[in-house]
Amino acid sequence: MPAPISVGFDAVDALADELAALAAQLAEERPLCLTAAASLRSALTGDVGWRAGAAATAWGSLTEVLAEECAAMAGTLHAAVASYRSLDGDLARAVRPGGAGGVPVPR
Repeated sequence: MPAPISVGFDAVDALADELAALAAQLAEERPLCLTAAASLRSALTGDVGWRAGAAATAWGSLTEVLAEECAAMAGTLHAAVASYRSLDGDLARAVRPGGAGGVPVPR
């Protein structure tokens, strides 16, 4: 039988917030990389300039992909926490006396 796991909703939500902030920072890097690529191509001549510019362009593409993936993961984690909190609330209401459509029984 698998061991139960415990997940702190607040911790996962905080992680999602950090990933969203990282995504925003990474998204700002792509234009800087493309500007650097153009500068490298013009500052360095020949094959060296082309390679340096290509590397900076590739780095810009990588930051774009990482930004998109971080944003997607942040959204997924936020949605998962919201879903689990909702289910947890439903379960808590269901186990209360009279919960989930039951009739309260006096004690």
